[in-house]
Amino acid sequence: MFMLKKSLSLLTLLLLFASTTFAQDITLNPSIEYEIGGITVVGADNLDPTVIQLLSGLTVGDKIRIPGQEVTNAVKKLWEQQLFADVSIAVVQKNASVIFLEIRLVELPRLSRFYFIGIKKSKQDDLREALKLTRGTIITENLIITSQNKIEKIYREKGYLNATSQISVEIDSGTVGTATLRIEVNPGERVKIEDIHFFGNENFKDSDLRGEMEETKRYAWFNFFRSSKFIRTEYEADLRTIIDFYNQSGYRDARVVRDSIYQVSPDRVQIDVYLEEGPKYYFRNISFIGNSKYSTDLLRRVLEIEKGDIYDSQRLNERVQFDPDGNDIASIYLDNGYLFSSVTPVEVLVENDSIDIEIRIREGRPATVNEVRIVGNDRTNDHVIYRELRTRPGDLFSRSDIQRTIRELAQLGYFDPRSINVTPQPNPETGTVDLEYTVVEQSTSQLELQGGWGAGQIVGTLGLRFNNFSARNLFKGSEWKPLPSGDGQTINLRAQASGRFFQSYSASFTEPWLFGKRPQSFTASVYHNINQGFQVGSYRIAITGINMGLGRRLTWPDDYFTLYTGVEYRVFDATNYTLLPDGVSRNINLQLTLRRDNRDVPIFPTRGSSFSLTAELTPPFSLWDPNWPNKPVTEQYEWIEYHKWKFSADWYTEIAKNTVFRGYAEFGFLGSYNDAYGLSPFERFFVGGDGLQNFAIDGREIIGLRGYPNLSLSSAAGDPLFNKFTFEMRYLISPNPQATIYVLGFLEAGDSFSNFEDFRPFNLKRSAGGGVRIFMPMFGLLGVDLGYGFDPIGNIGQPSGWQTHFVIGQQF
Repeated sequence: MFMLKKSLSLLTLLLLFASTTFAQDITLNPSIEYEIGGITVVGADNLDPTVIQLLSGLTVGDKIRIPGQEVTNAVKKLWEQQLFADVSIAVVQKNASVIFLEIRLVELPRLSRFYFIGIKKSKQDDLREALKLTRGTIITENLIITSQNKIEKIYREKGYLNATSQISVEIDSGTVGTATLRIEVNPGERVKIEDIHFFGNENFKDSDLRGEMEETKRYAWFNFFRSSKFIRTEYEADLRTIIDFYNQSGYRDARVVRDSIYQVSPDRVQIDVYLEEGPKYYFRNISFIGNSKYSTDLLRRVLEIEKGDIYDSQRLNERVQFDPDGNDIASIYLDNGYLFSSVTPVEVLVENDSIDIEIRIREGRPATVNEVRIVGNDRTNDHVIYRELRTRPGDLFSRSDIQRTIRELAQLGYFDPRSINVTPQPNPETGTVDLEYTVVEQSTSQLELQGGWGAGQIVGTLGLRFNNFSARNLFKGSEWKPLPSGDGQTINLRAQASGRFFQSYSASFTEPWLFGKRPQSFTASVYHNINQGFQVGSYRIAITGINMGLGRRLTWPDDYFTLYTGVEYRVFDATNYTLLPDGVSRNINLQLTLRRDNRDVPIFPTRGSSFSLTAELTPPFSLWDPNWPNKPVTEQYEWIEYHKWKFSADWYTEIAKNTVFRGYAEFGFLGSYNDAYGLSPFERFFVGGDGLQNFAIDGREIIGLRGYPNLSLSSAAGDPLFNKFTFEMRYLISPNPQATIYVLGFLEAGDSFSNFEDFRPFNLKRSAGGGVRIFMPMFGLLGVDLGYGFDPIGNIGQPSGWQTHFVIGQQF
C-alpha cells in the first residue's frame, strides 16, 4: 500500500519536473538557478514544520534548478522517514529568480486500536503482550511486516509451522488521522514430527541418538509424556545434545554436516540429520605443569582420569574446574586462598587415536578477604546476615565458604534463593578481595488456613506465623511495618477446632541465636488441647503442656550437624476416655535430636540430604519403685514412663533440569523400661492418611501414608512401632518465590506393628499416585494428592483404592 503510493507520488513529481509549470501561470526555465525565497509545510499537523524543513535538506537561500536533483533528494529524504502516505513539493510563487516552495504532506495514520480475528481470546492476550502495540503509534509498512513476523514466529515456536497472519488498516471514520488494525491470524494445523532419520552414524543406532534428544520426539502412540511437535529452538538444542553425547563417548570431532526438514503431509514433517562421527579418541599422557603447592599425585587423584580412558572433554573440564560439587582441581586452590590461580587443560598432541593433555597451573599467591558487604536487605538487620557468613575479613579466600554462605542465607527463608549472589572484587596488587553479597527480600510471615479430615470430623486450622520477627522492637511504634521485623525470631500462633468436639491452641517463640552471640537457638512453646464427646457427660480429655529447648550447631563430624535438647511437661486430664484411665496423668520428658541437613534450599531442594535421630525419654519411675506394677492403674499412670525413638532420612538428587528424585525413610519405636509395667497407652503411632499434624488427642503421633484413610493402618489404641518408605519424582513448574509450583509422582509403603515379633519392615501397605504443591510465602505450602492404596485394610478383602488428600500448610 505504502510502496504503491510512494511510487505514484514520485512519478507525479517527475512528470511535473518534466514540464516547466509547478502552479498555474508559473513558468520555470530548467537552465536557470533559482534561489529559494521561502518554504512552507502543509499537511503535517502533528509535526514541527521546522523539523520537516530540516529533514528535507532544503534551506531558504539555496540555489536550485527546477527540475533538479535537490528537490528529488528532498522528496526521497522525507519518504525515508516512514511518516507519510504522500509527499510532494510545489512552487507556489516566483519573483524573477526567487521561488517559494510548498512541501505538501499526507501523514500516515496513527493507531487508535487493534483487534484479532481467527483465534481465541486466551491466545490474544499472549499476542498483545508480544506485539506491544500502543495507541498513537504511527502505522508504517515496517510496523505491519514486523508485527506479522512476530505473530508467525510465536506460532512456529509452538509447532504451528504453517501459521499465517494478515494485517489490514481500517481508517477511522470519526477521528481524523487515526486507524484501526485488523489482525487476522490463521494458526493452521500443529505440525508434528513423523520420523527422525540419521545418516552417517556408524557407531550408534538411530534409536540411541533419538533417545538423546530431550525435547524433539517423533510421533508414536506410546509417547505419553513427550510432545512430538516441532519447535525450532528445541530441535537445535537437541542437535547440540547429540554432539555432546558423541564428545562424551570419545568422538571429539563429531559434527552435524547438514539437516533437512520437509513436510510429508500438511501436519507432519520428517527430519533427516547427516552426521560425521570422526575417529574415537582416548586419553594418553596427562601431565601437570606449575604445581608447587600440591603434589602431582594428589592432583591425579582429584582428576580421576587415567591413561586409556575414553576421551571426554566435558568430563576433563568438569574434573579440572567446573565440578558442581566443588570436587575439582581448581576448587582445591580456590578453597585455600588461591583466588588468583588458574588451571587450564591444553591438548598438546593428537596422534592417531590418542590425545596428550597438559594441565597448566598458575598458582599465584593466596588472597585474604578484605571487606564484606551486604546489599539489598531493606528489612532484615545486618547482624542477622553477618552471623551466617562463612567469609569474614582476614580469612583466606575460599570458594566453598562462599557457596556455603549462599546456602545458609537461602536456608533462612528471608530471601529469594535465586537472587542471592556474590560479587568478588579482587585486588591483585594487595593480594586481597572484597566480597559483596546481594540479596532480595521476600515475604516470610505466613497465614495458615488448613482443612482436613481427622477422627471422623472436619478439622479447621487458623495459624499465624511471624518469621524474621524482632522482639526488642515490640514496643517501638515506628518499627511496626506492619510488624517489628529484622532480627530473625519466630512467633507462631495456632488454633485448630472442629466445633466443641476438638479444640487446640498453641503458641511458640524461637530465638535462633541466643543472646546474638553463638549459633544456639532457644525455643519455648505452650499448648492446650481439648477433645470431648457431643453428649453431656460423655468422654473428655484435655492436654496442657509447656516445652523449652536449646539447639546448637556442632562442628564435628562436620558443621551441618545440629543437636537439640529440650524438656517438656504435659498434663493429661481424662474422663470416661476408653484409651486412658480417668484422672490426671503427667508426662515430663527429655528430648534429644541429632540432625544433619545439607539440603541446598528449603522449598524445592535439588540436592543434599537430611538425617534425624530423635530420642524422647521420661524418667524410669517403675524401676525406682518395686511395688509399681501392683499399684492401681490410676496411680501407675499418674506419671507416664516410656522411651521413644525415631529416625528419618531424606535424600534429594537432580536427575535432569527441574527434575528431582526424593527418597525418604522413617522409623519409630515406643518402648518401656519395665516389662511388668508394659507399654504406655500414650505416645503411640497412628499410620495412614494425610498425616494431619498437631491433631493430638492423647499424645499420639500421626504418620501420613497416602492412598489410605486417616489412622486406618493402626489399631484403635495405636501401635508402638512403624516404618515408612517414600520415593518421589518432582518436577518444578514455576520457580517464582511468590508462587513456587511443582508436581510429583510417588510410590509409598508403610505400616505399624504391635511388637517386634510381628515387625516385617518390607511387608508393608503400598500406594502410588501423584500430586501438586504450591508454596506461597503468605500461606506456606499447599498441596493435593491422589493416591491409590494397593492393599486391603484390616479384614476387608478389597484394596484401599483411590484416596484424595488435600492439606493446606503441611508438607509430606
